[in-house]
Amino acid sequence: MKDKQAVIWTPLFRKIFLLVVSLFSLVFVLTLLSIYQAAYNQAEREFVARLNVGKNVFMNEIVIAKQHLDSSVETIAKDWALRSAIGQGEDTQSIKSVLSNHGKRINADIAIALDKKFMLIAQFGGEDMEIVRSLANVLDNKQQERAWIAMVADEPYIVSAEPINAPATIGWLLMGKKLNKQFFQRIKLLISLDINLIITRQNSHNLVLSTINNPSALAQEIENLASTYLKNKESVDMYITQANDSVMMPFDLFTNNQQQFVILLQDSMSAWLKSRNLFMLELVPFFIVGILLALLGSFLIARSISRPVSRLLTAAKLVASGSYTEHIKVSERSELGELASEFNNMQLAVMEREQKIKAQAEEIRQINAIKYQVDIAQKEQQLAANATEAKSRFLANVSHEIRTPLNSIIGYSELLSDVTVSKDDKIKATAAIHNGGQYLLNLVNDVLDLSKIEAGKIQLNKTDVSIVALVDEVRSHMDGFALEKNLKFNLQLHYPLPYEFNTDATRLKQILLNLCNNAIKFTEQGQVDLQVHLDTFRKRFIFVVSDTGPGMTDEQQMRLFTAFSQGNQSSSRKYGGTGLGLYISKQLTEILGGHIKVTSQKGQGSQFAVYMPWVQANNQKMMTSEAEAQNLLKQNIPTKVEVPDLDAHILCVDDNEDNRQLVAYLVNKTGAKLSLAESGKQAIELVQNHQFDLVLMDMQMPEMDGIQTTKLLLEQGLSAPIVMLTANVDTKSKNTMLAAGVKQHFAKPIHTQSFYHLLDSYLGHAAQREEVVDEVEEDVNEAEFEQGAVTNSSEFDQLIENYRNSFADKLSLIQQALQQEDWSEISRMMHNLKGSAGSYGFQVLSNLAKRVEDRIEQEKIAEAKKYLADLILCMQQLHQVDE
Repeated sequence: MKDKQAVIWTPLFRKIFLLVVSLFSLVFVLTLLSIYQAAYNQAEREFVARLNVGKNVFMNEIVIAKQHLDSSVETIAKDWALRSAIGQGEDTQSIKSVLSNHGKRINADIAIALDKKFMLIAQFGGEDMEIVRSLANVLDNKQQERAWIAMVADEPYIVSAEPINAPATIGWLLMGKKLNKQFFQRIKLLISLDINLIITRQNSHNLVLSTINNPSALAQEIENLASTYLKNKESVDMYITQANDSVMMPFDLFTNNQQQFVILLQDSMSAWLKSRNLFMLELVPFFIVGILLALLGSFLIARSISRPVSRLLTAAKLVASGSYTEHIKVSERSELGELASEFNNMQLAVMEREQKIKAQAEEIRQINAIKYQVDIAQKEQQLAANATEAKSRFLANVSHEIRTPLNSIIGYSELLSDVTVSKDDKIKATAAIHNGGQYLLNLVNDVLDLSKIEAGKIQLNKTDVSIVALVDEVRSHMDGFALEKNLKFNLQLHYPLPYEFNTDATRLKQILLNLCNNAIKFTEQGQVDLQVHLDTFRKRFIFVVSDTGPGMTDEQQMRLFTAFSQGNQSSSRKYGGTGLGLYISKQLTEILGGHIKVTSQKGQGSQFAVYMPWVQANNQKMMTSEAEAQNLLKQNIPTKVEVPDLDAHILCVDDNEDNRQLVAYLVNKTGAKLSLAESGKQAIELVQNHQFDLVLMDMQMPEMDGIQTTKLLLEQGLSAPIVMLTANVDTKSKNTMLAAGVKQHFAKPIHTQSFYHLLDSYLGHAAQREEVVDEVEEDVNEAEFEQGAVTNSSEFDQLIENYRNSFADKLSLIQQALQQEDWSEISRMMHNLKGSAGSYGFQVLSNLAKRVEDRIEQEKIAEAKKYLADLILCMQQLHQVDE
């Protein structure tokens, strides 16, 4: 039973079954929707008819009430005219008695008798209302047609008026019946619909009467509907409200020059939809039966198609597995039956061909097996030989490259211990040891770079870089090397070139230095050229390094960019080197998104072209001539720092010892007196006991920050200007500082020349010549820092040395906070490090600290950890270099 069921419910059967069921279901659904829509339309027509009947009944009741009033008014008017004819027209009490009797008889609410000047003679009902003034302005000869509905004391009345003719008009008679809730409730019982009365006066709409207590939202919608109805002057059969489940029909009741009366009949939608719902409920059994029939029909149709196809599929699987004995039986006289017959014929043909193929394949297999075993053995021998050769070559190269400088270092070290050696020889020995150590350091760096590349851990630091300054720095490095070999090194810039572009300057410089160094090393005479082109069409730079060296064959070029390999294996013995330079350059170029191409011919020199993407910087200005390039280079030439001569007392407040030492060093050069405070509390104590001319304040300090300290100092009467030295350079922080009373904001890292200009502007001659500037330039790059800090002072060198020695303690604190995941403490340390590292010239470290701080503020902890790992590695390397 299970096997039979598995055959029936095949994927093909399910697809056909679902398709047919879907088609049947779609037909049923469309039919049901059509019936539903027809029932909806029929129910709507019936409901509209019901509303129209309610409208007619309502109007009939109003007309009947009006006719009763008209009849009574006419009777009273004739009685009054008769009395006037016999001389009793001025009897006010009798007229009032007549009005009272007739008013009570017809349940009138008001009855009024006026003389021909519309002065009140007698009145029944509504004595406390100003009825005469309300109705006198609508009385005229056409009153019988016009005075139907009128407002008396803000209440609607059905009004009837009649002139008293005896035979001339001697007065007027008016009677009115109030349109109140009781009157509407009586009509509601007749039509089974709620009634709403809206009155419009001078663009205002008021719901005066209603037989139902509607919510405020629905009441407002009723007034809006009346306004829309009167504005458009269109007949609305039915309106469905949005505020409630209600249906409305508006129509005019009465209109005069001052106001309009609109009636809205109201009913619940449930009454409208009741008949439709009953009708749809009656259709449910028929729909269920139809679905069941659709399922049954779909099952039969799917089975009639899928069963023969399943048999064909089973037979095909058997044939594919090598069994040709299955015979397909399909009783259908259709295309499927013909297909089964042809399939049976195909089985026999395939079986015969397979037997022939097997025989031929067996012969070929035996022949190829012997060849394959021979090829495998030869390839394994070749791979083993190549691996052994590569290993031997690598060990020989590295051994040679390490032993050569080590021999020099060891030999000259022994020479230094010989007391008989002259001073000049010791100086030469020291230089040789330094050069050998530097060579070993470069070798280790190459191996470390290689390991990072292989592990995929190279981190890029992309910034906006001056193209001219970068290649000029390469030229300055290569000039001396080329001069030692009596070679010319030429730098050629092909304009136009951008002033700046975005890249990792350190890695790009490493690539160009490797290529230029390689070209000079292998060139015995002639020249080496570095050319820079800009391909604006493909958005890329082309750096071309060409030489007049020995050149290379095609075979040598194929080995160029392989690790531990050189184009000519004898080159390592003649020129030295591990063969890592070109491989590292190629990998770094690809990491930066570019590629390297080499062109060379034996005996005619070589040419290396580096194609690097052009990523535009913020400064998109282009230089078009050599003069512009030279002007740019002149701007980058370091200038001597101008130190002002100051006679003042300065207070520096900073919780960071490194920052205090740097400020102390810079201020001492000016001759000014300096006091240091490591907290806001110490600063307040010093200000209370000393007179200061300038206060340099850090913003972020524990316990009491720079803003709080500034406010307290100003409250205590400090007159000296306060300048905030901080790494917080965002607009919000600046505004907070200025609001606290700070005179100026100075950004860390400290730019030496700008710092001296700041001091001079407040304390020196500049303070007497001009006002203090509002802002000191903040975005000081690493090159600018070096320019501003040009000093050969051993004292400053010692400061940098001390700062670098402090990295061990800083690393310990950072790693401790990282283990505890104290991100607030890490953020505080990064803020301090961002300012101090940049001030001491470690701009890369400052940039990493800023990135960590920014990621913590953005709650991107994963990215913060990544940059923090780079920062820790950078500090470790700087600390090791110092050691």
